[in-house]
Amino acid sequence: MMIVLQAIIAFSMGIASLFLVYKVMNLYMKRTFQIEEVNTAYATLQLGIILSTSLLVSSIIGPGMNAIRFINQSAVSVSTVSSSLGYVILFLIIGVLFSMLVVAGGILVLFQLTHINEWEEIRKNNIATAIISSALILGLALIMKDQVAGVCEMLVPYPEAITIR
Repeated sequence: MMIVLQAIIAFSMGIASLFLVYKVMNLYMKRTFQIEEVNTAYATLQLGIILSTSLLVSSIIGPGMNAIRFINQSAVSVSTVSSSLGYVILFLIIGVLFSMLVVAGGILVLFQLTHINEWEEIRKNNIATAIISSALILGLALIMKDQVAGVCEMLVPYPEAITIR
């Protein structure tokens, strides 16, 4: 039964985070850079953003499930379930924030390091620029996913270990 609950929680976390990051980043990029949605290069960049978010959010699933297991170890009650949900929501917020930071930071920093205007190239439907930009964002997400998991993991209420002197 616990594995079914974990799958439902993981699915819900995935849907919520992907939808939120997609909507926020899409709204920001459309307003800031006036890029049309029918642009294939823009869609390719969005693909990189969605996959990067997936990587980063997938790294918080393990710590979230560990928190649920350790909190509900002795007995399942309203208190332990609400505490578990609190951890899941906290980890989801951490995952979404890191996703937005990695995507926005990656775009802002990496685009400043090149001699071309990536936004203008994407607006012109330059697919090669969009693929490279997506690869850079994905690469940064791969590098950061263990750090995001580490932030969540340190918040899990593991039982204290016995110290031997």
